[in-house]
This record gives sequence, structure tokens and C-alpha cells, in this order.
Amino acid sequence: RFSSQGDITGIMHVPARRVTMVAFGGADLRTLYITTARDGASEVELLQYPHSGGIFSCDMDVAGCGEPKYVD
Repeated sequence: RFSSQGDITGIMHVPARRVTMVAFGGADLRTLYITTARDGASEVELLQYPHSGGIFSCDMDVAGCGEPKYVD
């Protein structure tokens, strides 16, 4: 988490090394989703981090910002 001044105010750890994206979701945008990659990981890394390639979520005490929906 970053403050409005750009300072780090929190860090979320997941049991995987290759985080690919984070996004807020849920009805109130207070669920943080974290995706990770498995491709390119060595067998040793996968033994250490068997949840690589998973999607993780956690409830946050702040809401994310909504994105406008695409309209064609």
C-alpha cells in the first residue's frame, strides 16, 4: 500500500514469487485479488512455492477505485 505522498504504508505477502497483477473487486471494491505466474519457475522454486500460479484474495480496510465499463 502506498500513501498519497508515495510512501509505502503496507505490504501484502503471498506464498508465491511471481506476482503478475493486483486488482480490487467485490461489491464494495474492498477485496484485493493477487494473481501469480507459474510459467518459467524451476522445479526447485515450485517445491518452495507450490501455490505459484494461484490467485489470492484478501479483505482490505480501504476500497479500490472503480474503472469505467467499456461501451462499444
